[in-house]
Amino acid sequence: MSTTLFTAWDYEVSILEFVAAVASFIGVYLGTTGKRITWPWWAISSALYGVLFIQWELFASAALQIVFIIAAVIGWFGWEPSGARPGAIKNKQRALILIAIALATLALAPILKSMGAASTYVD
Repeated sequence: MSTTLFTAWDYEVSILEFVAAVASFIGVYLGTTGKRITWPWWAISSALYGVLFIQWELFASAALQIVFIIAAVIGWFGWEPSGARPGAIKNKQRALILIAIALATLALAPILKSMGAASTYVD
C-alpha cells in the first residue's frame, strides 16, 4: 500500500495515506451529523494512520493511534444507536475524566518520549 497514488506539490501520496485521509473525512462528516457510525470510521482511519506511521518509522505517532482507537471504541459504546445522547456531564464524571487524562498523560508521555515523540505532553 506504499505505492504512490498521485503527487501533489512534489509530495507523493500513497494509496494507504489517501485511504486513511478519506476514512478520516468520512468520520468528520458523520460526526457532524451526530451518527453513531462515525466511531468505526475513526477507528479505521487511526489504524490506517498507525500502519502509515510505522512505515515512516514514526513509532510514537503510531503508538498514539492506539489511544485514538480506544477512544473510538469508548465513543461507540457511549452513544445511543440512534446517535449522540445529549445531556449534561455530572461533576463526578468531569473529575474522573480529568483524573484519567492526568494519569494517562503521566503514564504514556515518558513512553512516547522515549520512542521519539515530538510533542509528547501536548498529544
